[in-house]
Amino acid sequence: MQNAAFKRTIVLTGATGALGSELLPRLLSRYPEHKVVAIVRGSSQDNAEQRLMAAIDAPALWKQYAHRIEVRCGDVGLPMFGLDDGEAQQLCASTDKVFHFAANVRFSATLPESRAGNVDTTRLIIDFSRRCHENRAGDFQLHYASTAYVVGDRRGPLYEHELDCGQGFSNAYEQSKLEAERLVAENRSEMSVTIYRPSQVICLSGDGKVRKLFGFLEFLKLACNKKTQIRYFPGCPEVRTDMVPIDFVCDGIAYLSGEADALGKTHLLAAGLAHSLPLHQVGDIALGTIRAYSEPGDVPLVEYVSAAEFEEKAACGQVHGALVALLSIYQTYLTYDRDFRPDETHQRLALGGIFLPPMERVISASARFVVEQYYRPAALVAA
Repeated sequence: MQNAAFKRTIVLTGATGALGSELLPRLLSRYPEHKVVAIVRGSSQDNAEQRLMAAIDAPALWKQYAHRIEVRCGDVGLPMFGLDDGEAQQLCASTDKVFHFAANVRFSATLPESRAGNVDTTRLIIDFSRRCHENRAGDFQLHYASTAYVVGDRRGPLYEHELDCGQGFSNAYEQSKLEAERLVAENRSEMSVTIYRPSQVICLSGDGKVRKLFGFLEFLKLACNKKTQIRYFPGCPEVRTDMVPIDFVCDGIAYLSGEADALGKTHLLAAGLAHSLPLHQVGDIALGTIRAYSEPGDVPLVEYVSAAEFEEKAACGQVHGALVALLSIYQTYLTYDRDFRPDETHQRLALGGIFLPPMERVISASARFVVEQYYRPAALVAA
């Protein structure tokens, strides 16, 4: 997987993650004169390469681009990825773009854990980027994946030019990502720094395929198990949860990263309220998909209740513990709208022919994918 002929290098962290694995082939297409060096943790070089190949299970891609993909067994939590001095110096000399997508995305992580995975690693990436910037005589770009949820508990219109407005946070992930983005943004006076803030990233828009279940897809998987049927749900049925397909996000990042007038800016890769479905509609799509695979009466109707009512029902044993545990992570995202304003980003993407697909269609596709993976009607199980 190594080829020394390319003198221009893109370094990508988080290449085995959901976003990074989708972005890598798009970077290869967007930048045909570059090789992509993926920093991948592993017990050995072979193990790191196998991890990346497992994350990007696309034989056609490897056949076409293997000569332009180089895996470096390294750790984003170590200075210069833990590479020896000679490797680090060589990599800095050829790297003109860094895409930092490695992160601890667990909402349940503690603040020290989130800071270690998001803030500390970002500080090390900035150190690496400064060396690249110096070696490239200013011809260098840092691209950073943040999150739309750096807004924390702020309400009202949420714009991409805003960051630290004194907001509180629902979890350590939100707080650590704001702290990390602040570190990155502080370096804009020294180098080109472009920031991307996706909202809740779900599936591929066409077939609904998803590698990692997140958000409503976790609830859907739970609902596929007859032992954990969802009868009561604490949340306002009119709340609109902002979700975007992963190909929209990665197409957008790859495109914006190569547009001169988009560099050095912050881009909000969200749907916005006008394109987001209310909770009850998402629930209807999800449970309706299960019903299409089940016997009549197998899937109950859901009653939306207040948090206090839900707690009472949970205390009385009317709610499965798995649902209670999942809600402890996501409850805050079900109580009020996040009014993201991605209009400027959408307008830029439209110039490149990139448009947010109808989210009802996307959510329906993702629901079908998850149900086909996890729902097993009694008739099929018996067969």
